[in-house]
Amino acid sequence: MGIIKRQGIKSSIVNYLGAMIGAVSVLFIYPLDDEIYGYAQWLYNTAFLLIPMASFGFLSIMLKYFPSFNTSDSKNYNGFLSLILLLLSGAFLLFLGFWYFFKSAFLRLLELLNMKAELVENNEIYILLLLAFLILGHFLTYQSANRLRIVVPNMIQVFGFKLFLPLLVLAYVYLGMTQTQFAYGMVAFFGVATLLIFIYLNFIKGIAFGRIKKPSVDFSYKEMGTYSIFGSLNQLSSGFAMRIDSIMIPFFLEMVNNGFYNKTLFITNIIEIPTRSINQIAGPIIAKAWKENDLQEINTVYKKASTNLFVVGSFVFLAVWYALDDLISISADPNSFPDARMIFLLLGCGKLVDMITSVNTQIIIYSKKYKYNLIFLVLLAISNVILNLKLIPEYGIVGAAIATTISLVAYNLIKIAFIYLNYGFHPFTKSTFKTLVLLLILALIFYAFPTGMHPLISIVVKLTFISILFLPIAYFWRISDDINDSILSLWNKYLSKS
Repeated sequence: MGIIKRQGIKSSIVNYLGAMIGAVSVLFIYPLDDEIYGYAQWLYNTAFLLIPMASFGFLSIMLKYFPSFNTSDSKNYNGFLSLILLLLSGAFLLFLGFWYFFKSAFLRLLELLNMKAELVENNEIYILLLLAFLILGHFLTYQSANRLRIVVPNMIQVFGFKLFLPLLVLAYVYLGMTQTQFAYGMVAFFGVATLLIFIYLNFIKGIAFGRIKKPSVDFSYKEMGTYSIFGSLNQLSSGFAMRIDSIMIPFFLEMVNNGFYNKTLFITNIIEIPTRSINQIAGPIIAKAWKENDLQEINTVYKKASTNLFVVGSFVFLAVWYALDDLISISADPNSFPDARMIFLLLGCGKLVDMITSVNTQIIIYSKKYKYNLIFLVLLAISNVILNLKLIPEYGIVGAAIATTISLVAYNLIKIAFIYLNYGFHPFTKSTFKTLVLLLILALIFYAFPTGMHPLISIVVKLTFISILFLPIAYFWRISDDINDSILSLWNKYLSKS
């Protein structure tokens, strides 16, 4: 758990710095043109959704099968990276063939559903270029995770994009950039980011290509191929379950509404930053534990990750819950955050449920029962698409939030039940209920909090109030031993000497 904690903390710090820059952008830059911001999010999410289809799931085998190829006597990981890159290249070319063959039928289907088919047709080239660079970026990032190094790739991709996108929006608003130039600017960023991650991996000697060699006698390429197919379907279904809201809004509403929705979605996503960091570094640990049949290690990671994520997520949720109205009031355009509190409440609760359940996806997909995750995801993806088709035209962007929250909560509850029934694991401890009590009490106190202060003063007062109540209670109630140990370590290293 030590390497998970160290890399998780470092990556979370980088991601929170990026989130701070993103928050400034959401409040003061993106409201200058919500339409172009909504367009940027639609392009990115659409390309991201296509990754499983364009990679045929070969990205999904990188974490699971790397331990098999990375044997003690291996050279160049037995050609594992050469194999993956060859498979990805073939898959992408095959995807392009299918894309152009079935494109007309797909556009007609969109028209039958009263969706704007021209949105796809007019942005086809940008989506495909973004898709290519995203696949290469994922390939390199997964290999970095295999080497238990996730901080620098996160700095390049997450932190870098948080810096670049607002600059691109400002160029569009003030320098007369066209929408075409804007789209190519996004493509260029991900191309450069992919190159920088490759340079970093080469620097830490984490990238090595060579002759492909079967790692052991009992290794099965057929099993690996089957896993990749299921991995592709898993990722695709997950994308439909978790990202389809931001993709479908522009098909029914004006693009500016996607900008409104994604600004609040960004604020909500701050809650789950530690989740992404922990999942990235926990994946290889769990894959290795399954390979060695170390069930105790898996159970330990499951519970500790759940405890730590729920504590941090609850604190961030409360901080935003208290300060949201004041933040909106000081933004460049407070009117460009319609229904923000309702959307945040819905999506925020979904994110907290996801954090409580922590690494349940990794536990399933790296086990021998990984195929079951596909069943759960397909059902949820179908339900989420249907919910969005029904709720977005009826309730607008709030309908998208409702659909996503239902999908996220249901998906995690199903996974908890599956893991418990099959392995006897669950993520809950006494700390879970301690955190829940603390969260509910402080969330309800918000409604009795004094109003009428200047927004900036109100933010400082509210965040101070949350901090002096939540943090000491969490520490002395010993909700998380890992967090307490980290606080003591920082105290002894920096503050006790002063």
